[in-house]
Amino acid sequence: MYPENTKIAFEAALSSRADMLEIDIHRTLDQQLVVIHDETIDRTSNGNGKVADYTLASLKQFDFGISRGLQFKGQSILLLDDVLAMVKDAPQKLLIELKQPKLYPEIEKELIKKLKTYNMAEDKVIIQSFDQQLIQKLHNLNVGYKLGVLISRKQYWYRSPNFKKIARYANYINPHYSLVTKKFLTKAKQNGLLVMPYTVNEEKLAHKLIMLGVHGLISDNPEILMRKT
Repeated sequence: MYPENTKIAFEAALSSRADMLEIDIHRTLDQQLVVIHDETIDRTSNGNGKVADYTLASLKQFDFGISRGLQFKGQSILLLDDVLAMVKDAPQKLLIELKQPKLYPEIEKELIKKLKTYNMAEDKVIIQSFDQQLIQKLHNLNVGYKLGVLISRKQYWYRSPNFKKIARYANYINPHYSLVTKKFLTKAKQNGLLVMPYTVNEEKLAHKLIMLGVHGLISDNPEILMRKT
C-alpha cells in the first residue's frame, strides 16, 4: 500500500481503474493548503507537530513516504495546487474532505477559490466533511460542486441521521461502512441522497455493500477491490 496523500500514491491511482481520488486538506502557518490526512504530521512523516505550526518550507524538510517503507523514501508533502494540476485532465473525479475546518477559519472559501483558479468543472469535484454546518454553508454559497456529509460510527451508532435535513444541502451521505443497512439506504434514496461508505478495504465487505445498493466505495486500497471486477 502506498503512503497516503503522496505523489506516488496519486500517480498509481490515476493509472488505475479508480473513479475518484480522495484527499484531505489542512492549512500551514503561512496559509498554504496542503494535502494530508491528519492535523499533525506525526503518523505520516518522520517529523512531529501540527501542520498549522509549520510553514510550507519547513514541512518540505520531512519525509512523508518513509513511514511506509524505505522504497517510498523521499515523498514530500503536496500542495492542493499539485493535486489539482495532476487531476485536472485525468478521467477521475476528486473527492475532497475538509478536515476539522474550525481549526482553519474560511478554509472552505480558499478551497473554492483554488478550484475556480484551476477551472475545475462542477462535475469533477465532490466536497465532503463531518461538519454539517460547513457543508450547509457551502450550499448557501452556491458553489456549484457536489457536497457530501460524512457520518461517523461514534455519533450515529444509536441514532439515525436526519436524512431529510441533510438532503436540503448535500448530494451525498457518506457513512462509516458499519452503518450501512437496507434501512439506511432506503431512507437515503427516499431523500435523493447518494451513499458512498468509508473505509472499505476488504473484497467481501465491498461485495456486500455493492449488493445492498451503495453508489460508491471509499477505500485505502482500491486495487484489492477491483481484482474481481
